[in-house]
Amino acid sequence: MTGPKSIRIALMIITAMAMAVVLFVAAAQTAPPQQTVLPIGSAVVSEVKGEVVFTSPQGTPVIAQRGSTLTAESRIETAKGSVLLELQDGSQVLVKGHSSVVLRSSNEGKGFSLDLFIGEILVKVQKRLGSAPSFRMGTPSAVITVRGTRFLVEVNKKLKTRVNVFEGLVDVAGIAEGSPHILIKPGFSTRVEQDRAPEEPREMNPGEDNGRAGGREGQHPGADRSPEDQPRNQPKPGPPNQGGEGKPD
Repeated sequence: MTGPKSIRIALMIITAMAMAVVLFVAAAQTAPPQQTVLPIGSAVVSEVKGEVVFTSPQGTPVIAQRGSTLTAESRIETAKGSVLLELQDGSQVLVKGHSSVVLRSSNEGKGFSLDLFIGEILVKVQKRLGSAPSFRMGTPSAVITVRGTRFLVEVNKKLKTRVNVFEGLVDVAGIAEGSPHILIKPGFSTRVEQDRAPEEPREMNPGEDNGRAGGREGQHPGADRSPEDQPRNQPKPGPPNQGGEGKPD
């Protein structure tokens, strides 16, 4: 009797172990995937079109493909192409053709998330809540600060910066110490020359840069304008700083 009883006990143990393994595997398969947390200053490449060059902080080439992760201090250069980036904080940046951008770590240096040296980008910033720091970026002639908005930034060959705002409020200042800050509201634009204060906001022309991610990819930013920026209609009469007073929302 000892032999058959021992066999039954062994079979019961094996069956219980097998069921435990099956339950463990099923739980592992149904568990939600853990999201990868990117280091501050990093970005994931969501889309690549045309001729694009990525360079690591060490100066080595990085394969330009969808899904690549770029770390802080990586450089993005577009020729006849474009790149859609998703930043560590959830913000999105469309780098248009003939542009040069360097990712920055917002908790270091000037607190910038990126620098645009030349070309054009369209930015959709994840809305900041509470005490979360504002999104800041730089150009050779301007400092731009927002807390959740959609806007376009262009830097031409003379390093003059143009900022168009489509949603929210955008704070713009020159790079010179003590430069005044102006707030730009939706539908308005400003320009900033090197070592100068921002120009008074002016109303954008109807249909000017709709702020969508689509459009004629690969076209040189501002190709439909003269190199000196064709003059636009003056804004409707109103008080100075059409962008309004206060802080970005």
